[in-house]
Amino acid sequence: MNLHSDHQPTSVLSDAQRYWLKLNPALGAGNFLHVAHGLNAEADAPLVWTDEPFNFGGQMVAGPLSLNRLKAGADALARWYVSHGVRAKDPVGVYGSNGLHYLLHYVALTALGAIPVLTNGAMPRATALAHMRRVGAVGVVADPAQHEALAEIATAGEFKFLARMDQIVPPGDEVVLPQPYPFVHDDLDPVMITHSSGTTGVPKPVLLQHGKWFHGLRHLLGLPAAQGAERYLSCLPVSHNAAIAYAMHAILCGAALMIVSQQRADVLLDSIERFKPSTVVSFPSNYVAMVASGLEGRALDSVNNWINSGDAAHEAHIRQLVRHGHHYRGAQRVKGSQFIDGLGSSEMGHSSFRVVYTSADQNFDRCVGLPQEWVDAKVLGEDGRELPVGQVGRLGIKSPSVTSGYWNDSLLTHRSQLAGYWLTGDLVYKDRMGCFFHVDRTTDPIRTEQGTLYSLQTEELILKICPELLDCTVLGHPVGEHFEPVVYGYPYPGGSVDEAALLERINTEQQRLGRPALVRLKQVDAADILVGVTGKVTKQAMRQRMAETA
Repeated sequence: MNLHSDHQPTSVLSDAQRYWLKLNPALGAGNFLHVAHGLNAEADAPLVWTDEPFNFGGQMVAGPLSLNRLKAGADALARWYVSHGVRAKDPVGVYGSNGLHYLLHYVALTALGAIPVLTNGAMPRATALAHMRRVGAVGVVADPAQHEALAEIATAGEFKFLARMDQIVPPGDEVVLPQPYPFVHDDLDPVMITHSSGTTGVPKPVLLQHGKWFHGLRHLLGLPAAQGAERYLSCLPVSHNAAIAYAMHAILCGAALMIVSQQRADVLLDSIERFKPSTVVSFPSNYVAMVASGLEGRALDSVNNWINSGDAAHEAHIRQLVRHGHHYRGAQRVKGSQFIDGLGSSEMGHSSFRVVYTSADQNFDRCVGLPQEWVDAKVLGEDGRELPVGQVGRLGIKSPSVTSGYWNDSLLTHRSQLAGYWLTGDLVYKDRMGCFFHVDRTTDPIRTEQGTLYSLQTEELILKICPELLDCTVLGHPVGEHFEPVVYGYPYPGGSVDEAALLERINTEQQRLGRPALVRLKQVDAADILVGVTGKVTKQAMRQRMAETA
């Protein structure tokens, strides 16, 4: 498959066309592809690539797909859904592994006004079934492995259909699509039920809406095209709303997009070398894996930007990535790429903070930067009052993109708000310049005899001063009424560390900063660090395992 040519795609829209999209009041997350198809004069041009072929209608499709093929495929799927009784406002589960399937089913269902429930294929089957039941899914489509797993435990007749994706054969034109088609959404109409990463227990069903979820993308459409905006590679978990959002943005702008479904460092790096993207979009776990596999000697010269979504990334990993590629300062090409870090979550709808790093930057320490211009962010105390500069508190967000709440869970929705702000579950502080620093999740601070130790802040420090370690996790072991902090660190592949020497180095720096000491450093393998379906460390699960083995 030819993934790249020196000829840049001519379908990239002009700034004027992008601004026209911004001003279109009907455009939103529920109709983006049909709007893009109506605007783009090069609807037959190759637009979307994949890292692996996928089965559609009984045939293997290798891509690339044009706008015409994407629209035709989504419309065919919509007819199949109509033939199986799906109507507007019906939640429908999609449980698989391939990025093009998720994207096509998302477009097909939203074109009917139905609500796709995109579910990570790595989610355990019992959890996935509970999630489908919780949101009231009328039916489910799944990849073969996920279909078999669900079929073994689902109650007979509880869904209108439980279908295998590779066996879906879209009907012909005899099945009439409802009119108007595509469905005309109101700004507050639901267009997706996504789920949180589940790092603190059962995943939460997050409601995303036609206008609210699209707010951040509408803002981007009104800005001049950024460098690196012509060729994207997305290696986000393919079911995640962030992956769908970046696909929306690329397709609306006519930018070439490659969707990488396999979350493996070798596949990601090989895909970058073949596709030659100008912008790579990922979660932190993939960047760590790429750094671990070794970046030297890889052909990464095409990359202008590494975009990070979700949790903030660590300085140790950012610095290794930005040594490669290039970026521009005005018309001058500068060696070394940019790393665009954005703290966000499904509930925020769009990254609420943004900070750009290059190899010359020094202000890391988990700085997530300034809030986006449409975001009102505050550091809140437990009583809802704003805390002063330098004091750690709960991050509260007011934003047009923030979710309206959790599907079928009003109690959790209201418990997630304080003083009119949505609580993100993060602990932060603000400096005198107004920049925010992310120190921990609200579930993870460690209450030691010497005071509170923030685990993410401590991990950031450890990786900065201990280059022997690829990554680490800090957890608290209960001892009486307090906890003793222990760092679980793993070196680069094939390496080993002097645990006592590293612990002494860490605690010397902790003492200098007036922070609690760690009691132990334990070298582990990467496989010993438990992660969820999106690659985030599941500290609650690790604490539970420690308690069981104590």
